[in-house]
Amino acid sequence: MTRKLISFTHMTLDGYVNGPQGELGWANVEPEIAADVDARLGRVGAAVYGRVVYGMMAGYWPTVKDDPDSTDHDRAHMAWVEAIPKVVISRSLERAEWNNTTLIRGDVAGHVAALKAQPGGDLMVFGSPRLVHVLAALDLIDEYLIYVNPVTLGGGTPLFEPGRPAATLTRLETKAFDAGVTVLRYATR
Repeated sequence: MTRKLISFTHMTLDGYVNGPQGELGWANVEPEIAADVDARLGRVGAAVYGRVVYGMMAGYWPTVKDDPDSTDHDRAHMAWVEAIPKVVISRSLERAEWNNTTLIRGDVAGHVAALKAQPGGDLMVFGSPRLVHVLAALDLIDEYLIYVNPVTLGGGTPLFEPGRPAATLTRLETKAFDAGVTVLRYATR
């Protein structure tokens, strides 16, 4: 059985995963939503990032341990993210020094197919919309896990790249939260 490659992201009602300047502050991660995400992380065997999100994660999570303002949830997630194998896919990044990280610079299709063929939990792409565009164009994404937030931005980076061929997805799950966020899970085949 092969591992799935899952795109995980927060998205606005108008289809953006970040604002025009890369803003993410609109994404609701209140406790009910964070608990739902945490429950899903138990099935993840590797975290996958594009260059920008990798830089944000590598710059933040290693600092949580020594930050007196870190919450218990932050510390628990830090332990998870520090322990899990990480993959960063980037043409421009020269090296990836965060522990447990593998850098893929070329032959994305071949490397991702090899990762999917390995035993273990699923591969989850965290945010990284430009990488998701590349992976979708290569027909490598098996599922989309989207937390739709009740906000509009009017611009930014869309989850689905404009101009891509039409696709029909299969709904696997829908779940609404009291905060107005709805999680949608779709299979691509």
